[in-house]
Amino acid sequence: MNPETMTVALGDRSYDIFFGREIYSLFQEWICRFYPGGTVHVVTDRNVASIYGDDIRRWLAGIPHDVLALPPGEEHKNFDTVKEIYGFLARGDAGRDSLVVAFGGGVVGDLAGFAAATFLRGISCIQVPTTLLSQVDSSVGGKTGFNLPEGKNLVGAFHQPRAVFIDDAFLRTLDDRNLRAGMAEVVKCALAGDPGLWNRLLSAGGKWGAFDGEEWRWVVRRAVAFKASVVERDEKETSLRRILNLGHTIGHAMEKSCGYGRLLHGEAVAMGLAWEAILGMKLGVTDGELVDDLVSLLIDMGFPLDDPGVALTSIAASIGMDKKRMVSDVDLPLVAAPGRCELRRVPLAEIRRELPGIRAEIRERSIARDLNIPAGDAIQEESPVSNLVRVGDEVYEIRSVEEKTAPAAPEEAEPEIAEEQAAAAGSEPSPAPPEIPDAPAVRTVTLADLYWSQGEHSTARRIVGEILRDDPENLRAQAWLAVRAGDDLEEADLLGFLETMAKEYGYDLS
Repeated sequence: MNPETMTVALGDRSYDIFFGREIYSLFQEWICRFYPGGTVHVVTDRNVASIYGDDIRRWLAGIPHDVLALPPGEEHKNFDTVKEIYGFLARGDAGRDSLVVAFGGGVVGDLAGFAAATFLRGISCIQVPTTLLSQVDSSVGGKTGFNLPEGKNLVGAFHQPRAVFIDDAFLRTLDDRNLRAGMAEVVKCALAGDPGLWNRLLSAGGKWGAFDGEEWRWVVRRAVAFKASVVERDEKETSLRRILNLGHTIGHAMEKSCGYGRLLHGEAVAMGLAWEAILGMKLGVTDGELVDDLVSLLIDMGFPLDDPGVALTSIAASIGMDKKRMVSDVDLPLVAAPGRCELRRVPLAEIRRELPGIRAEIRERSIARDLNIPAGDAIQEESPVSNLVRVGDEVYEIRSVEEKTAPAAPEEAEPEIAEEQAAAAGSEPSPAPPEIPDAPAVRTVTLADLYWSQGEHSTARRIVGEILRDDPENLRAQAWLAVRAGDDLEEADLLGFLETMAKEYGYDLS
C-alpha cells in the first residue's frame, strides 16, 4: 500500500492528506488510533452509498457508527439538508469526542463539514472525497457551507478536517461528465499557481481522459499541493487565498442563474475561467495568446463555455451577490501568466458592462472551434454593414475584439468614491472606464438580438432601423422587424428601463 502523505501545516490545526490505492485499512487504523472511544457518523449521498455502502460498513466493522445517505446534487446543498444532518447527529448521541466522516463529493464534504463545525459548537471531521473535484479542491482547506436562493455558499465556516484520505480508485466509478467537471478545478490550480501542471494539461489537450493511474495520481497530487501551500499561508482567505477563486465569480453566477443542479460546479467553473480570462484581456492583465490556449483547452476537454438560455441580466444580478464583493467592487483574481495570478479590485459595474462583449467573444470562439475553420476561411455574406459568415445553412457573426462594443450600464459608484477607496488602500485609483457611445460602432442584426435579450429594446430597434436606412433590402433586418412588429413599444421600453435598473441594483426580475 505505502500511501504518500502530505501535511497541511496550520499549527494546532495541522492535518495529513493520505494518497494511495486501496487505503481503507489505513482509514480504519487512523480512526481506531485517534478516536478509540468515540462514535463515528458517516455522511454520504445515495449515489455513493449505492456503490460503497456495504464497503463503508465493512471498513468500520467493530467501531460504533451509523450512516446517513443524503439526496445527491447541488440543489440539495441548503439549510434543510444541514438540519437533516443535525438530526442524524443528535439521534446518534454524537458528542465532543465523536467524529463526522464526509464520504462523497464536494456537496457532501461542504454540508458535513459545516454541520461538524457548528454542532455542539464544533466536533471533528475527516474527508474521504470520492470525486475528482472534491479530491483536488473542496476536501482540502476547511471551507464548509451551503447555498441560499440568493447566492452560492453564502453561509459557511472555516473548519479544517483532522485528516483527508484520497484514493484514486474512486475515480474509476465516475462517469465522463463528473470526471470532466473535476478537471476544471485542475485547470484552475494550474493557471493560478503551477505552470508545470499547465504545460502537462496543454500537451494532453482533449486526450486527458486517457491518463493512466500514475498520471492521475500525479495530477491530483500537484493540484492538492498547490492548494495546500496557499492555505498554509492564508487559512482564512484574507489575501493570497483569494487566487483560488479564479473562475468562480462568474462561475458561481452561472451556477446560480441556471438553477442549482443544472450545471455541475466544475462545468460552471470552466465557463467562469473562460469568461474571466477574456475580462482579464480586456483589462490589460491577461495575454491574448494565453486566452487562446485556455479557451482551446477547455473546448478540447469537452466543456461548453456558455449556456445561451441564461440571460445576462440574471448573471449580472448574481455577481452582485458574490460573497467576495466589497461594497460596489469585487476582488477578482486574473491570470497574468501561466501559474501567476493578480488580485484586482474591479468595480461591479465594469464587470457587468463587459458581460455582453465577453459572451459575444465566447460564442465567436466556440463557433470557430466547433466548426474547425479559421474565421478568414468562412464565406462572407454580402452586406455592407455586417460581417456575417455562412457555413452550410447556418449564418454566424464573426467580429474581432476591436470591433465589439458592449452596452453601457449605469455606474454604481461615483469616480470620487472609487478614488478615495483606492487611496485608503494605498494603491493608485483605477482609470475611469472609457465612455461607450449610445449607438454601437458596428450595427448588425446579431448585435440587435443581444441588446433585445438584455431588455434594451429601444437600442435594438434603433440598430435595425439604421441597418434598413443604409440597406433597405437587408432581408435579415426586415425579418427581424416583422417578427417584432406587434410588440408594444412603450411596454418594451419600460421593460428595458426596469432591467437596466435591475442591473444597477443587483435585482433579478426573472
